[in-house]
Amino acid sequence: MSLPGCASMIGSALRTIGRCSLLLFAALWPGAGNAAGPGAVIENAVRQADRLQRDSIERLQQQQQQDRSSAEPPTHLQVPAGKARELPEGPCRDIRSIEVRGAKLIRPSSVDLLVQPYQGKCLGVREIEQVLSAITAAYIAKGYVAARAYLPAQDLSGGTLTVDVEEGRVETIRVEDGGAGSISVPNVAPGVVGKPLNLRDLEQALDQINRLPSNDAVMDIAPGSAPGDSVVLFSNHPMRPARLNLTYDNYGQDSTGQNQAGANLALDNPLGFNDFLSLTHRRAVPYDAGSRASYLSNLSYVVPFGYATVSFNASDTHYASHIRTAGGTRLRTSGDSSFYSLRTDYVAWRGQQSLWNLSATLTRKDFKNYLEDIYLDVSSRKLTVLDLDSSFTTQLLGGSFTVNAGVSRGLKLFDALDDPSGLPDYAPRAQYTAFKYGANWFRPFLMLGQSWSFTSQFTGQKAQDVLYGSEQILVGSLYSVRGFEDQSLSGDNGWFLRNQLNLHRSFALRQGLAGQIRPYVALDHGKVWNREPGLPQGKLTGAALGVSTTLGVFNLDVFHAWPLEKPDFLDRPSDSTYFSASLSF
Repeated sequence: MSLPGCASMIGSALRTIGRCSLLLFAALWPGAGNAAGPGAVIENAVRQADRLQRDSIERLQQQQQQDRSSAEPPTHLQVPAGKARELPEGPCRDIRSIEVRGAKLIRPSSVDLLVQPYQGKCLGVREIEQVLSAITAAYIAKGYVAARAYLPAQDLSGGTLTVDVEEGRVETIRVEDGGAGSISVPNVAPGVVGKPLNLRDLEQALDQINRLPSNDAVMDIAPGSAPGDSVVLFSNHPMRPARLNLTYDNYGQDSTGQNQAGANLALDNPLGFNDFLSLTHRRAVPYDAGSRASYLSNLSYVVPFGYATVSFNASDTHYASHIRTAGGTRLRTSGDSSFYSLRTDYVAWRGQQSLWNLSATLTRKDFKNYLEDIYLDVSSRKLTVLDLDSSFTTQLLGGSFTVNAGVSRGLKLFDALDDPSGLPDYAPRAQYTAFKYGANWFRPFLMLGQSWSFTSQFTGQKAQDVLYGSEQILVGSLYSVRGFEDQSLSGDNGWFLRNQLNLHRSFALRQGLAGQIRPYVALDHGKVWNREPGLPQGKLTGAALGVSTTLGVFNLDVFHAWPLEKPDFLDRPSDSTYFSASLSF
């Protein structure tokens, strides 16, 4: 081996010995570990790592939800109400039975219930029209708006009324977008051509088309070339498919850099599948790699296929900070985390005003934490988690209401940490089970001649096992209970409720720019507890008062948050003012 190579190895060994000596000195020096003993230094580093990991996961979840969600509400197409025809009474004929032919999309028992009130009676023109209308209305209620019931030529002398049903069929789907190729019919409406025309299928297709912000498609239905056939026309005027969003805010942690700058590049339809690609990077400003730094990078790719939407996410985070022992020794902490997830959302059912969604997400998480560049086994781990979720959205009390429930299960796949047998009850599990639940309500309304909206969000978790810190629920952050960003609580079990009242105002400047301003007030409350007694738990209540404004490509949100209620063992955090500014191109 060469002399430089030997020198390099010796230098590396000396640096490692030096770091270990520093850790040993910090742990054993009188007062360094306080009353908790020599392990207090490691314990403090683990606690900080868990807190920063949960903060990173929160930010990633917010970004990924934004990437896969549409800014537009679910499409609900309305069928114009048919005008009742004035028909003469005319003579009636005795009808003992009614035979309905061609009704394949409605159960026979449902058809029998529709015609039963008219059987065994003397029916005139008006009553026969009511029979046809009832059958057609049953189809429309299920979304088959092209179906119609009609009378074939027949002899009623035998006492049997025959009704034929033409259920309607999609002959073809056409796209008018000026040749831009903004709509991939095989992705947004697979298998629709040749099937009975169902309004729910077309609503889903419109949702998948307009999920991309560059699209603003509308739909029309025209008669086809054969009786009962229809031509579906999607008209779209696509805008620029690429968008760049630059942000600057103070949403970061004080220990890793509170001021953060970020950039997001979004591409609509990059591969021509009505797909979506998003690249995001955020980092602390200033960025001190040695002691006070953090960054987050995320890639999201989303592709639709009819009622299903598949999304892939890859993320990488890093932090660098420091802790001080009771003896004043300053120790550097750092960590790297990577996340890979594959998610499938499936709309299991659509109604005229409701929607039921199922989702499955497989996530691999890799946490690596260091104290003075020495790997911390106690807070570093690989986890693989399967999430199964269900949500139901409907109209309630004049607003949009969503209720959701799900379960998280830790798996052994992809080299994940495997729980050894015989673990004590107080030990955290990698193969854990936790149930999730929640609800959201959004209600716009008019009051005092102004436009208002109220939003309420409830989120909870109930674990069946003791959890690692990264899997616990966090209460006390910008995304849970505001006012406690630096004094949060986490636990195996918990919930939080966020409420916000918004006033919406529009304004215009002389230069022709139009903008919006939205003052708001918020009140949040949450609670956490653990499966093992003696661990920190309690309630937090916080409030916020803020205003956001949009003017052209510029967005600004400023709010002041303050704590209202906390457990006695927590120091009262000071009131804080937060801001977020962004430019969108």
